[in-house]
Amino acid sequence: MRRRPAGTGTIVEVRSDLEALRAIVPDWEALAAEAAEPNPFYEPWMLLPALEAYGCDEGFRGILVWQNGTLAGLFPMQLERRFHGLPLRVLRSWRHRNMLLCAAPLVHAKYAGRCLSALLQSGLAPAIEFEWMPADGPVCAALIESALAGGQPWVVSDAYARALLQREHDPRERFNSNMKNNLRRWQARLAAHGAMTPVRLDSGSKSDGDLARWTDEFLRLEASGWKGQQGTALACREDDRRFVAAVFPEAFRRGRLLITGLDLAGRPLARHCMIAAGEGAFTFKIAYDETYASCSPGIVAEVDNVRQFLEHPGPRWVDSNTARENTSYGRVWKDRRTFLRIALGLRGQGRLAVAALPLLRLAKRSLNGGKSGVAGEQHGLDGPEKRDRIPVPQPLPLQGKLRSGN
Repeated sequence: MRRRPAGTGTIVEVRSDLEALRAIVPDWEALAAEAAEPNPFYEPWMLLPALEAYGCDEGFRGILVWQNGTLAGLFPMQLERRFHGLPLRVLRSWRHRNMLLCAAPLVHAKYAGRCLSALLQSGLAPAIEFEWMPADGPVCAALIESALAGGQPWVVSDAYARALLQREHDPRERFNSNMKNNLRRWQARLAAHGAMTPVRLDSGSKSDGDLARWTDEFLRLEASGWKGQQGTALACREDDRRFVAAVFPEAFRRGRLLITGLDLAGRPLARHCMIAAGEGAFTFKIAYDETYASCSPGIVAEVDNVRQFLEHPGPRWVDSNTARENTSYGRVWKDRRTFLRIALGLRGQGRLAVAALPLLRLAKRSLNGGKSGVAGEQHGLDGPEKRDRIPVPQPLPLQGKLRSGN
């Protein structure tokens, strides 16, 4: 498989199989290093193992935008048959169950405007919907500017704010008296069971043996609780185990894996796994020993994670990567960042559907008596929470490439 398309100018290309994507890994790595918005989940060392583990079916579309031979954008998408209940083909950000809420595409900072304009003008589907991306990020800004310049109708189809940890702001200074009193009580209860010890795995830990031990401890800890009972823990499924087995060692090799936590009496009490990218990091998974649930080990461990974050060099910020219904992080992390779903009409009925979407949603809400349901389930630091879910994909075939400009 050729690495780059022939020709110059702006080229929009679709690659839908793993071998075709593997051929561009060097260009892909270069794009990730220059991306306007970091997203480790769409970098090759995370996306390729995800596609291998969870399936690269006929609905998957790896949309590439080239600018004079430079990979300027990579958009992992899924082609589906329905758009917000309408029988309309739509390209929607590709996600999997361990990557639900971080879907900003990789777009070269230098070519963001041209790249997104070319994608919107490609007409690869009647409509396109970008899943959760930061509202204050450069990709979102460039996307909206490109839509306005090209006359494509667009709408924010959903939005919410989630917890963010920033190095410049110590959230512990904003704890109220009730939180401080609860923390002292929870810590005292835990101390009655043994000594609590902060633990940490980061780029300074160079032993593969350390990584294997930490990975095994995390998988066992996560599977010991409600996730193990429901069969959703990483250790419960073969595809999840393969994904972790591929991603954790590579993240560790790149100095991108960070795990913090607490041990109680020499045994794992809580763990918080993060993946670094650019100036920041993203929460991947958390787990805690539910034997001590009455002592809120998740909250206690997260407060210590804040301490470690502020006392050690590293990312400037950490994205909690949580759904809107998860309020646990909000008890500890006090900053917020807004994330958007953005739908755009590219051609024909897609333009009409996007333009009419606010009215259609209002009518549906009125018929439901003003209620809007939230699907799925998530657990926060100390209990069950609802979460977003991925729509069931309904793929359609799509082939070929388009050119714009010379």
